[in-house]
Amino acid sequence: MFQKIVDQSKTYSEVSEWTKYMMLETTRKEIVMAMMMTACDLSAIAKPWEVQSKVALSVAAEFWEQGDLERTVLQQNPIPMMDRNKADDLPKLQCGFIDFVCAFVYKEFSRFHEEITPMLDRLLNNRKEWNALKEIHEAKLAAIEAEKQAKEDAENAKKGEPTEGAREPHGSETAADEDVKG
Repeated sequence: MFQKIVDQSKTYSEVSEWTKYMMLETTRKEIVMAMMMTACDLSAIAKPWEVQSKVALSVAAEFWEQGDLERTVLQQNPIPMMDRNKADDLPKLQCGFIDFVCAFVYKEFSRFHEEITPMLDRLLNNRKEWNALKEIHEAKLAAIEAEKQAKEDAENAKKGEPTEGAREPHGSETAADEDVKG
């Protein structure tokens, strides 16, 4: 509905006409106000990286404390964003939060009022920063996995067993196998 209101706003050449139109229907006003409140609630995501990254860590620390309580008091496993043991996933979680919650709000508001565009630009920059951290983490995990696989292959080679790279995937057949059958 907010997108429709934003689209309609582009059809008015005069701000006074648009303001009159907005005042005619309570639902339109309430939707715009609700989206403004949402944008305010999410505003830390549109701050410069130096501020936004600290705010995200503070919020994550609160979530992790709640997760600790869930684990100790309720004896339940917390959801991933509240699990301190998954703190390294914060960049991935932030990218998802930006992609699925924040980007829509700021993209539409920047269409609604061009003055919001710098906030959208900062949000997109913060997305790039979080993504870079996510990629570093994923590269570290891939390196650890490759090292683990190399050790496993070396152990298997010592035992005379085929290594992971030498094994055929389960259920696959080579051209030679096809010739034997045919």
